[in-house]
Amino acid sequence: MQQHIREDASLAMAKEGNDYELATSFAIIAGRTSEEPLEGTVLEACVQHGDQYLVFLTDDIPFEDSLRIHLLDKDLNRIDTVTLGAPYTTGHFRNLTFEDSGVITFEFFGDCVWEVSVSPRKRLRLPFISGPRGVSWQNGWRHVLELRAKK
Repeated sequence: MQQHIREDASLAMAKEGNDYELATSFAIIAGRTSEEPLEGTVLEACVQHGDQYLVFLTDDIPFEDSLRIHLLDKDLNRIDTVTLGAPYTTGHFRNLTFEDSGVITFEFFGDCVWEVSVSPRKRLRLPFISGPRGVSWQNGWRHVLELRAKK
C-alpha cells in the first residue's frame, strides 16, 4: 500500500470547544474541504493511504491531550475514528514511520510505540475489551481502523 505524508493538508476551525464539547475542525487536503467537522484542533499529520487519508489530530488541551485518528475517503468523508487518550494524561505525537506491511507507527504516550492500520473490511470492536487501555472507537460496533500498542 502506497503511503506518504500530505504536505498540503491543513485545518479550518469549525467550532470552538467549551467545558462540555470538544473543538472541531474541517480538514483541508489538496484544496478540498471536508463537509463534516472532525474532533481536534491541531493537525499532527495527514497520511495518504492509497486513495484514503489518515488525519492525526490532537485537542490542544493542556495536561489531558488526546489523539484522534480519522480515516477519510477520497471525497474527505469520515469512514472511521479511533481515539488514544486517558484522563489526566497528555501525549506528545512524534516519530511517525511507515512499514512495508502498511502499518503506521508513532509515539504518543506511554513507554511504547503505537501501530495503526486499516483493515480491508470492518471488524467487530467491543467497548472496553477490544483495544489496549486508553483506546476507544467512535460509535458503532464495526470498524476498519486498528490501533495497538507495541512494547
